[in-house]
Amino acid sequence: MDDTDSDIQAVEASLAQALDLIADGEDRRANILLDHGIKKLRLLSVGAHRLPALRLWALTLSAQEEWEQALLKYEQILSVSPDDEDALWQSAQILLRSLERPEPALTLLAERLLPLHRAPEYEEALRECEAALGIPRPLSTYPQKIPDNQTS
Repeated sequence: MDDTDSDIQAVEASLAQALDLIADGEDRRANILLDHGIKKLRLLSVGAHRLPALRLWALTLSAQEEWEQALLKYEQILSVSPDDEDALWQSAQILLRSLERPEPALTLLAERLLPLHRAPEYEEALRECEAALGIPRPLSTYPQKIPDNQTS
């Protein structure tokens, strides 16, 4: 393991500790840890460990509820790895739930994420987008109820 690996692991540990502090209501202490982590990630994001550093940076920004900035980090990941399923999913969730922008979330889900993998949570998020935009679902997508007189 090289120094960069241990730096990444140290930032991961700091992020986990900060999340625990946030859960305990100690936001100020958590933000100090998160800010120190971001300083390290700035340096790590230009080297061989760019993708893991960008992913951690995005998670750190999400923990700070810096949604637009987190989205930018996921976009940087996607510029290097366009089919990165986690970056696509995290971006869709930020757009839909945190920024309340269902239209770009729907586009991301329908055009990029679902063609890669049709996971139930992705399909549910797509339905959530459609509902937020007032897009009716075709009747064929609803579960069919068997009439009571036809059951054995």
